[in-house]
Amino acid sequence: MKNKLEPRIIRFEQISFEIDVDKQVLRQTNKPEHEISFITDMADMGDHYLLSWDTEKLTVSHDPDKAEPIVIDQLVRLDPEGMCAKYGIPVEKLQNMRDFEVIVDQEALRQRREGILPEIDLAGERFIVDLQLHELRHAKYFFPVISLKSFELTNDGWNYEAYYHPVIKQVVELDPKLLEFPEGVVKLKIPNELGLDPVATARMYGMDEREVLRRYPIQKGLKAEVIPLSETHIPALIQRNKEALRQAHQENAQKTKPRHRPRF
Repeated sequence: MKNKLEPRIIRFEQISFEIDVDKQVLRQTNKPEHEISFITDMADMGDHYLLSWDTEKLTVSHDPDKAEPIVIDQLVRLDPEGMCAKYGIPVEKLQNMRDFEVIVDQEALRQRREGILPEIDLAGERFIVDLQLHELRHAKYFFPVISLKSFELTNDGWNYEAYYHPVIKQVVELDPKLLEFPEGVVKLKIPNELGLDPVATARMYGMDEREVLRRYPIQKGLKAEVIPLSETHIPALIQRNKEALRQAHQENAQKTKPRHRPRF
């Protein structure tokens, strides 16, 4: 088991901050709720960051008249060991790289900018992700085509889910009154748009590409989570349906039972 690295500390304006590589923030050591984001609170100048500092409130300044510029070094120099541990790049190689080059896979970004669409594995089959058309196309045969609109967003907003039949390679709808497991059907969970294709998402919604990619780097080897129906709410649904059917049969039997024996 690898030993956890001791947090690196940076000091400016007589305040100490812990460097959090995972979240890309500076966290005040004696006031942990005070965080400064390298993404949203600083301007990435390439070889350094520029922080607008409020000398009175001792935090990020949003008022140009009260802002004092502070130069903050790149994470690759502030915490090379932490960046090495997170991204698997040797420390000696990090010396010649910038944060954006480390956090965002440059080859994947180059391919994406050249128009090569990402792919995702759906139950063993490769599909092309086309957010512009809101669809997933089979990578080899270009058919079938699965509409992303047939997926439902999870409550937390980070994933899409749908019932899927791997044989016909299509999303399917389940009968809400089903009494047994539909043969061959599974549940798929895939990332939302930011996880599927952050470059396309930034373009579609007019967001800054670099900022989006810093938060949501291009993921390699996209693969849907395949969930057996036995691990979903379907068993409980089947049980409720069977109980409702049994109850209905009992009520019908009571209605058809004669109340009085006829006399002759």
